[in-house]
Amino acid sequence: MNDLEKYRQEIEAITKEMLDLLEKRLELSKEVARYKKEHQMPIFQPEREKQLMTDLCASRQYREACERFLKELMDLSKALQKEEIEK
Repeated sequence: MNDLEKYRQEIEAITKEMLDLLEKRLELSKEVARYKKEHQMPIFQPEREKQLMTDLCASRQYREACERFLKELMDLSKALQKEEIEK
């Protein structure tokens, strides 16, 4: 196995771990949606998103990539929460 194949194997393993964590995160987002519905809270909370961006991405080596990834992740969560609340 050459170096490129090793790198690709490692990337694939990391991606699988990320997808497993994504599924766990989305399940928790459904729980959050139920809580928000019960307490008549809005799905979108811009202050929280802004704070998360700052707290989680500010000191990252790839800050822009972190922000783009986190925004996409939050958009997925909001869409799932919307689905859950509209059930």
